[in-house]
Amino acid sequence: MKGVPALSIVYKVSYADLNLATHSGATELQKRVKDSATKACAQLAKLYPNTVESDPPCAQAATKNAMAQADKAIAAAEKGAK
Repeated sequence: MKGVPALSIVYKVSYADLNLATHSGATELQKRVKDSATKACAQLAKLYPNTVESDPPCAQAATKNAMAQADKAIAAAEKGAK
C-alpha cells in the first residue's frame, strides 16, 4: 500500500461501570477493547474497501495498541485496591 495515507478511526471504550481491580472487570474491559477493535476495522473496511488491511491483521493491530492503554488502567486499579 505504498503512497496510501494512514487511516484511523477512534473508538472510545467505556469502563466506568467496571471494577478493574477484579478479574471479571479486567476481563470485561479486554473483551470490550477487542470488540471495539473489530468494529473499528469493519467500519474502516466499509468506508475504504480498497485501502484497509483485511481482518484479522487490522483487528489484531488495533487490539494491541488499545490493550496497552487498557493494561495501564487495569494496573492502576489493582495498585489502588491494595
